[in-house]
Amino acid sequence: MDSSLVTIAAPKGSLNRHIALFYLHGGGLLYGERDDLPTPYVNMLLSAGYTIVSADYPLAPESCYSEIIESTMSIFSSTVAQSIREGSLDSYFLFGRSSGANLVLTLAREIRRNRHLPQPLGIIDFYGYYDLCDRAIRSPAKAYLSLPEIDQKTVKSIVEGSNGKPTNGPKSMRYALYVYARQHENAWLELMGLDGSKPYRSPEFWSLSDEDIANLPPTFIAASSSDEDIPLRMSKSLRSKASNVCMKTVYYLPHDFDRDTSNPTGAEVYKEVLTWMQQVISQQ
Repeated sequence: MDSSLVTIAAPKGSLNRHIALFYLHGGGLLYGERDDLPTPYVNMLLSAGYTIVSADYPLAPESCYSEIIESTMSIFSSTVAQSIREGSLDSYFLFGRSSGANLVLTLAREIRRNRHLPQPLGIIDFYGYYDLCDRAIRSPAKAYLSLPEIDQKTVKSIVEGSNGKPTNGPKSMRYALYVYARQHENAWLELMGLDGSKPYRSPEFWSLSDEDIANLPPTFIAASSSDEDIPLRMSKSLRSKASNVCMKTVYYLPHDFDRDTSNPTGAEVYKEVLTWMQQVISQQ
C-alpha cells in the first residue's frame, strides 16, 4: 500500500479505544482530498478515542468505478484490516461523506462477501447514495443548470492535464468536472465509466440491492431536507430498507451542511454520531 494515500490520526495514551474510522472524502468521485474533514470534527473524534484513517482513492474519469472500489478495498485491507490482524486495532467503523458515503456503502457489501476480512461495527453515511440507477444520478441537477455550462472541451483539457490517474484533486482544479457531470444527462455515469459496455461497467452492478441494504451493519445517516445535490428521499429510501439504522435530518441547509463549522448544527450531528457509536459498541 502506498502510504502517500493515507493519513492516520490516533488519540493519545489512555484515550485510545483502538477502534478506527476508515474515512473516504466526497467530490462526486471526480475531485477531493482525504484531509477534507473539518478540524473541529477531527478533534471531537480523536477526543472520543477513535483513530481516523483517511484515504485518497483514484478519481474518475481517469479511473472507472470498479478501479476506485478495487483501490479502496486494497487500502482498507492494508491499513485497517492489517492493523486488526496485528492487534493494534480491535475494530472499526466505515465513514464517508457524499460520494465517499456511496463508496463505504459499496465497500461494506464487498467486505461482507469476503468473510476473511474483519466486518465493520457500523457505517456513518453523511448525505450519500446507494443507487446509481436513480434519476438523481442520471439527470441534470437544477442547482447546476444555473451555472455557466461546462463543455466536453473543458473536461478533456482537465483530464489531459492530470498526468495519469490522479488519487486526489483539489476542488479549485477539478470542480468543473463535477459541474459538467451534473449539467448533462447521464454524464456523471459516463465519467465514472458506467457506460454498460460490460457487466461491471453498468450502474446496476454497483447499486445496492434490497438484500444488500438489509444486510448492512448498523448505519447512521445524516442528510439535509434541502440538499441540492442528493435528494433527501435517497437517504429516506436507505433508511426504509435497512434493518438497523439511525437517521438525523437537518433542515434548510446545503448538501454538505457540516462544511460550515460556524453553524453549530454540524457539531450537534457529530455529537449524535458519537452517542450512536457508543451504543453500537456497547451492544457488541
